[in-house]
Amino acid sequence: METTASARRQQSRSTFFREGRPGLPRLALGVALSLALAGCGEAQDETSPRCAQLAPRFQERLEALAREKDLPGVTASVRLPGCHWHGAAGEALVEPDTEMRAESRLRVGSITKTFVATVALQLQAEGRLSLDATLAEYLPGFPNAEHIIVRQLLNHTSGVANYTAHPAFRAETHSHLGRTWTFDELVALGASESPARPPGTGWNYSNTNYLLVGFILERVVGTPLAEQLRARIIEPLGLRSTGLDGDEVLLPITVHGYERPTQAEPWSDVTGALHPSAAWAAGALVSSADDISLFYQSLFERPLLAPTQRGEMMEWIQTQEPKVPEYGLALMRRTTPVGPGHGHSGSFPGYSADAAYFPEPRAAIAILVNTESGSLSNMTERLLEVLTAQ
Repeated sequence: METTASARRQQSRSTFFREGRPGLPRLALGVALSLALAGCGEAQDETSPRCAQLAPRFQERLEALAREKDLPGVTASVRLPGCHWHGAAGEALVEPDTEMRAESRLRVGSITKTFVATVALQLQAEGRLSLDATLAEYLPGFPNAEHIIVRQLLNHTSGVANYTAHPAFRAETHSHLGRTWTFDELVALGASESPARPPGTGWNYSNTNYLLVGFILERVVGTPLAEQLRARIIEPLGLRSTGLDGDEVLLPITVHGYERPTQAEPWSDVTGALHPSAAWAAGALVSSADDISLFYQSLFERPLLAPTQRGEMMEWIQTQEPKVPEYGLALMRRTTPVGPGHGHSGSFPGYSADAAYFPEPRAAIAILVNTESGSLSNMTERLLEVLTAQ
């Protein structure tokens, strides 16, 4: 019988893996969290007078953005008090023409990181994981492990090199499209490069950090990361279209991902160019815009995290990066005309995503597209403008 990706990963790192502390049974934990979250937050009515007024404006803006940004397809979701809207524009498949739907499932890339950090903070609240524990407690063979703490992995101040920027990774993913990767292979790439800087001395975005966090969470709980995400976040929130690809059997992704160098050239289908095992805890999540907006709303308006842990998630550090001026624990802080927004962006070959929660209007917005685009945060804010223009 074929083994799961998670089992293969645990087998490949068996020299490092030791039994973690036993976790709550998956069913019991899911039921407990579901009961805690049930009934929290305000009802959101798609047929309320406010929604009836806003819905056509959101849809019109989304369609205009799709044309302006030259996107094959886009899906979006907005949640705010008294209103929940979702919509789509463009195509899920270019050939044959298949329209994008509001409930379509796409790859969301590094938005995965916020899900993973949420589990880490829940474990901290339960006293099962210290964010000040060193990486050496879980993976002593990793370079500089005794000087790197979990918190630095979560906020990208560990100094660990980014495996996806390694020349060998880029060469291999271009020459062997869709090949599978193991945890050991990917982490070895990150470990082979010189650290970007000493731990705790500055910000350096690295996907390797979240592979290491995923490893730690599996070590602490003793169950696959996909199971933890499902028991702690996906099932309690009722996210019907979300899962960690590569670690579990998912509903099929019917939206293809596309790239093209210029607008004069036809779209090229790159759906299977990168296997999800190449991203795992750093970016292998599949979801819908509706699920993602509900997740970010829940981070701030439901007891998904205790107040102390939510505060730790928003302990901002300066990044010196114009596009990401401040970063917390898998949260990016952005400045907008209506005040700050807290969220994350993500990309995967053929796909891009952006999502944020805006405290002032209490709005959660998510946008997913089926091509890589560097301007989705601007699109999120352009949808937000619909609220300020009322």
